[in-house]
Amino acid sequence: MRVELARWRDRIVVIKSLRGYNPTLAERLQREAEVVKKLSHPNIVPLLASENGNLIYKYVPGVSLAELLKDGPLKLNRCVKMLDCILSALSYAHQQCVIHCDLKPGNVLINGEATVITDFGFAKDLRMAAITADETMLGTPSYMSPEQFRGVRTDPRSDLYAAGAVLYHCLTGFPPYGTPSQAIRFLAGDERVPIDPLDGEAQVLQGVVNRSVTRDTTNRYHHADEMREHLNQVYAG
Repeated sequence: MRVELARWRDRIVVIKSLRGYNPTLAERLQREAEVVKKLSHPNIVPLLASENGNLIYKYVPGVSLAELLKDGPLKLNRCVKMLDCILSALSYAHQQCVIHCDLKPGNVLINGEATVITDFGFAKDLRMAAITADETMLGTPSYMSPEQFRGVRTDPRSDLYAAGAVLYHCLTGFPPYGTPSQAIRFLAGDERVPIDPLDGEAQVLQGVVNRSVTRDTTNRYHHADEMREHLNQVYAG
């Protein structure tokens, strides 16, 4: 995929397109357009148009969370505000039967106090016929839930696992369960892979992290609003 800035109808936009013709990627790009065009939320980058197989997104100035984290962990209050925005977006998307399936720092954009999520290229719309074979693994291991690692892409709680993993990274400066290879070991069922506890002022959110990145989906938050409410409740003390 190619993602680049361009001018469209006298405005700066972001255009997502194929580098060369690939029928599988072309179908996925078309599905992304079908999914995102029906989403309208202040914390989701909007799709402006789909023309000639290209997706035209609103340009959001700022920096990706991944770039921001290169300088180390973020302050607690900033982490809470950022995750609150992410969970608001996920709550809305889930109400539209859309699961993001690839929430990670690289797909979160920060502009001052504003936080938006982008790149629904791996998203699953529960109301549309699947275009990905069962048991196909799509996502990023460091933020991917165990069930998604097994190819299950129909549970919104997978996004809440990812949100918890992103929160942990923001609080500590590194993803839970260590390196990508260690994360894969955990996802594959190795219970010996540790997750270091939070320290300092971040400890107040230990319960939020523990409940969101647990392997057992029944012990996770049931929906984004529940996680959002708990996040703000424990932060407020």
